Amino acid sequence: MEILALLGTTITDTVLNIAQLGLLLVPIMVLIELARHYQLIEKITDRVRGALQFLTLPQEAAFPILVGLFFGIVFGSALIIDYAKEGILKKRDLLLIGIFLCISHSVVEDTLILSFFGANPFIVVGVRTILAIIITRMAASLLNRFSLVEG
Repeated sequence: MEILALLGTTITDTVLNIAQLGLLLVPIMVLIELARHYQLIEKITDRVRGALQFLTLPQEAAFPILVGLFFGIVFGSALIIDYAKEGILKKRDLLLIGIFLCISHSVVEDTLILSFFGANPFIVVGVRTILAIIITRMAASLLNRFSLVEG
């Protein structure tokens, strides 16, 4: 009987968590589609063109990176999956975006949490961003040199 109660609680909690995630992600995806429709994404991504060129990423990679940086890996990955399904980004670009965001995601939230425990926010953001840029650029160079990932 205890197993059935545990199973019932687990199923209920899982369904509630999925519903909460849906309530959070669906409006964000609607906002992203509206931003695409009104070409707001292009205006935003024009400002990071130089950084993308240094990372050898196309202009289309800017929005998923920015979303992952400021809203976290969950939102960034949802957008990356959407871009991958639509064929907007190549496998190589997806890999490099993933590397970048693994190192430097959710900058605002993580920095606030670490600052609460006494970390210097400028050092936290600076080190994470610099490491993300260096490691992503190194990965891009390796991918280009050895053709490890095809389009």
